[in-house]
Amino acid sequence: MGNSARWTESVTVREIPQARLSAVAWLVLVLVTTGVAAWEWKMRSLGLLAGDFNDGKQAWAVERRKLEAGNHDGVVIVGGSRILFDTDLDVWKEMTGKRPVQLAMPGWNGQPVLKDIADNTRFDGLVVFDVAPTQLFREGGGGNPVFAGVLDYWREEGPAQRASHQIARFLERYFAFMERMYSLTLLIDHLDLPNRGKINGPYLSPWKLSENYDGRQAVLWREIETNERLREHAIRVWLATQRPPPAEELIARICTDIAGSVAKIRARGGDVVFIRPPSSGEYLAREDRATPRAATWERLLRESGSFGIHFQDYADMQDLNLPELSHLACEDADRFTRAYVGVLRERYVGLRPGAVLHPRR
Repeated sequence: MGNSARWTESVTVREIPQARLSAVAWLVLVLVTTGVAAWEWKMRSLGLLAGDFNDGKQAWAVERRKLEAGNHDGVVIVGGSRILFDTDLDVWKEMTGKRPVQLAMPGWNGQPVLKDIADNTRFDGLVVFDVAPTQLFREGGGGNPVFAGVLDYWREEGPAQRASHQIARFLERYFAFMERMYSLTLLIDHLDLPNRGKINGPYLSPWKLSENYDGRQAVLWREIETNERLREHAIRVWLATQRPPPAEELIARICTDIAGSVAKIRARGGDVVFIRPPSSGEYLAREDRATPRAATWERLLRESGSFGIHFQDYADMQDLNLPELSHLACEDADRFTRAYVGVLRERYVGLRPGAVLHPRR
């Protein structure tokens, strides 16, 4: 009993000071607000914009489900970044009364998406197929990890994923710092540090290339036109990733696969038209050497029995501005869209305003 009493008497009792929780809360709010405001200011000073959405398989899935639901105007675009950046969907709407479903993806080609439309939908309208020759005539549909598994994702996307996408979209409308390609980790990776002349810099993959808006309307990021480092960065990526010429067997297999998909869509009353958007400079020269027009473009049109628009064949598709050799500047994308949609409108009566789309072959 005595030991117990002595033990109790030896315990130190410390008083916990009364916390000013409201003051702490206000301090945290001020610090967070200041930090966010400073980071937002910094990102906007780099040319980022609020309302420029992150693109990816979640945004693509929204558009793909329009085909499933029949919520479209009978035109869909497939392919890679050229037709994505070089097409103005508002111009399409103005000239035809129809707004295409934009299913092109940077780093991809249109072959797997065309096959998906042919095999897994009842789509009977017009498919606009982008041909970037070195991108199309290669193994696999694409290498952009942002769109990995996209052809299955749109079916499997759960409610939580859809809600997360909508919340992100809401925030991206008001905050420029939400840009995925300018996260702190990537900014560190892309620091322009001096070296000993043995390393070319962080030219492993493209950095931010586009601005993305509702309905996956994309344009080449305007900073690439004015920022020499960003422009040279993109050019180095394109020239560093040029591939060897595709084998004859690969060209034949791709042409056969695409021709089969075209036949299925035509059997339902639809059609597929091929577009070769512009490229320039050394990039165009390398494309011509690796994938000669006669062996790729002309063969594809011949074997699929299709109509195609090659930018080199039309006067109003010349002398366009391609800042990084592969994609059109925003204003010239408007010109190119008007030019190629004008050709399509002459060929397909259903593309004229007020008409019901019924492709003529």
